[in-house]
Amino acid sequence: MAEVDSKTVLYVEDDAAYVLLVRRALQKSKLDKLPNLRVVGTTEDAVRYLLGQTPYEDTVANPLPNLLLTDLRLPGKSGLQLLRWVREQVEFQQLPVVMLTGSALDEDIKMAYELGVNFCLVKPVEVDMLVSIILALSVYWIPAPTKPTI
Repeated sequence: MAEVDSKTVLYVEDDAAYVLLVRRALQKSKLDKLPNLRVVGTTEDAVRYLLGQTPYEDTVANPLPNLLLTDLRLPGKSGLQLLRWVREQVEFQQLPVVMLTGSALDEDIKMAYELGVNFCLVKPVEVDMLVSIILALSVYWIPAPTKPTI
């Protein structure tokens, strides 16, 4: 069970095997504070989650994320369409968005950056590579050390 003060990552991924791989990589990362990973399978579910609409209206169980992690290729609307929607919403313009893609098509990656993605990464298929990415992304859910006040 996640700690009360843990940060939330909303992960939009339709491939259950890859969700399992991400969960394994999180556990293997041995981070002191693991994020509260909330998983949805479509862009439409991600929008409902972010807006607190049914079935995500319980904001204690479904807190707003500190990071949106999304696949580029999703059933229905793509990760790029989700990114465009997120950046059009005033309340989510500062939400960090990291996009994972199975394809390294330059035009997709270029479009993601034009739409305001923070990072666009090719999906690793090995757990150890995914652990490295998780460690780098952990800056979004591990608070920075505070400087002592004088």
